[in-house]
Amino acid sequence: MNGWFRRKMGIREIEDKTMDINRFAFAILCALAPCLCGFGKPPSTMPPPKGALRIRPSEARHVSYVKYRDPSGFFSVDVPRGWRVRVGLKPSGKIDIISYAITVFDPRRPERELYFCLNDAFGLKSLDARNWYIKNYGPANLFAKMPVVGELSTAGFFAALGASCGYRKFTVLERLGKTPVGGEAIVAQCTSASSGRTVQGLYHAVVSGMMSQRVQRNPFNASAGMIDVGVVTEFTVISETAPHEEFVEWLPVLDRCLASISFTQAFHQQRRAAWAQVMGTSRYIMQTADSIRGMIMDSYRRREATYDVLSQKRSDATLGYERVQDTQTGEYYRAENGFTDWYHGTRYRPAPEKAAYLTPVSGYINWK
Repeated sequence: MNGWFRRKMGIREIEDKTMDINRFAFAILCALAPCLCGFGKPPSTMPPPKGALRIRPSEARHVSYVKYRDPSGFFSVDVPRGWRVRVGLKPSGKIDIISYAITVFDPRRPERELYFCLNDAFGLKSLDARNWYIKNYGPANLFAKMPVVGELSTAGFFAALGASCGYRKFTVLERLGKTPVGGEAIVAQCTSASSGRTVQGLYHAVVSGMMSQRVQRNPFNASAGMIDVGVVTEFTVISETAPHEEFVEWLPVLDRCLASISFTQAFHQQRRAAWAQVMGTSRYIMQTADSIRGMIMDSYRRREATYDVLSQKRSDATLGYERVQDTQTGEYYRAENGFTDWYHGTRYRPAPEKAAYLTPVSGYINWK
């Protein structure tokens, strides 16, 4: 009986061991099946075929410029080949020698844009002022349709401009300080109403409420008090924008466009005759704009830039990139995720974190 039982148990032990081996073999086969069939291996561990590594140059770093000359003979500007230039105020499109606004933009990605305006009169100081125009002149009146600039500042002006110019959620990210003429320079982001893309930009404006026009709130009731219905004025308005994930790449291009704007003698003469006593010569204004541009760019480069680093990291994670540096040239590239897992050469290395995210990339490394 005992012998029979022991023999029986021995057989069962052999059966149990056999089943364990089968289970183990089956698990290994399941794990290896995708690889054996040629799919399912994580891209980060799949080296490219020989010769498959390719670098796509960054569009922003390889821009060729052409000289745009205004048909009216008033100015010239260097623009990237294929970009367009538009003259006229935002959002009205009005053109006059006093305000004079220039927009340089990429028609394929309109968020890549430089806007420069000598001066404008846009917005009212209060909701009471707008209601006064509506009551006395009707809702179709030009002033009755102006937005209320809730804060006489760069941020307040561009936030108010948004609804008319096709963007929303204007949010200040960093304040770069006052410029020599009193306006504030800021880094901000907004959302394009047409494309839904997040746009980042450098913004500047000298915003003033000096055009005061006080009227009776109620002409039939003197005790109702007075309202200032004068418009808000803006001088040296500058915005340089691009989709937020590529703003660092395109800012040097936009800044070069701004620096290249040159007004002709004919423009200076006409504008001087039209408004010399109010604002001084256009030559002086452009020189002032140049000093403002230099201050803005200097402040932008010296800032902490925490937001930009985090934003670029999120963008890389979303799009499937990592940053690497070319040790021979010092240039930075966006490489597809997994590049540093299989690449064991000496030319490319993981990039220093902060510098990599604040320096325009020279291209994109693809290997899939």
